[in-house]
Amino acid sequence: MQFNMHDVYDNTGKTKKEMAGSLTGHKHLLALLPNLQLLNQHLHSKADISIHEDAQSGLYFSFIGKGPIKTANDIDSVQIAYQAKSLSGQFTMKKDEQRSLLQIRISPAHLASVLGETEDQIIQHFTSMRDSLGDENQIIQLPFTEKSANVSQPALSHNGHSISLAGHLYALIFTLIEQLQMLSHLSQCEDCQRKLYNAQNLIEVLEHEALDIKQLSQKIGLNPEALAIGFYLLVGQSIESYWTHSRIKFAAAQLRQDPTEKGMIVAQSGFSEDQFEAAFIQHFGVSSHQYSQIH
Repeated sequence: MQFNMHDVYDNTGKTKKEMAGSLTGHKHLLALLPNLQLLNQHLHSKADISIHEDAQSGLYFSFIGKGPIKTANDIDSVQIAYQAKSLSGQFTMKKDEQRSLLQIRISPAHLASVLGETEDQIIQHFTSMRDSLGDENQIIQLPFTEKSANVSQPALSHNGHSISLAGHLYALIFTLIEQLQMLSHLSQCEDCQRKLYNAQNLIEVLEHEALDIKQLSQKIGLNPEALAIGFYLLVGQSIESYWTHSRIKFAAAQLRQDPTEKGMIVAQSGFSEDQFEAAFIQHFGVSSHQYSQIH
């Protein structure tokens, strides 16, 4: 089935009643200033669908989640993109798939006025960053760090005037610009990358130890923010996600050796029973019980 994003929501921001068999969700769009917008959107597909949408030109700072984004804990990652002109496109969703987006759109001219620079300087900076750090879709990917979470929470919990919300969004944009500069440095620093690969090796041999990012950053000689951003750059996953997958792979190897010791294996993994099963299914596509029967 195909839909146009313009036809998905009613005037209150809820999905239209006629969409109930295919889509549910919400859309809240705040135009804080003529060239500054905040979008909070969630979609949950009930069938395999394709959605057409239009996107205005501008700078996009997007926070990605799975379920509805209400707090910083609901955000998984960050995407940054610069669109020189308005575009149209489509995306697909599988049955039962969820997509959530908290997105700031700001014009280069507006950001230039806030930063005390020219519009051309802003465009040149983000175009250069996009060309050197962007993926095949010209999107720059960042992890959602502890610092990002701390700066974003005031915007998520804001209930006051629009002008104060704009201030929170500016602070969030400034934080992401700093992270972009750090990402650019890490992408070119060979010594930094050696330290990051060392961090990856240390995570893989943790076995029964809990993940302590501050301790890990001290061991390799990078601050926690640089470690999180650089690790995501080189590995393509957050440190937490990579650690979870490493623990699950280690647990799977133990299950293959002795399925009867599952209780001890779960206890040693550091997960609760439910967390263990959820992570196991996410990684292998089957429950730990099914896995032990297959292997």
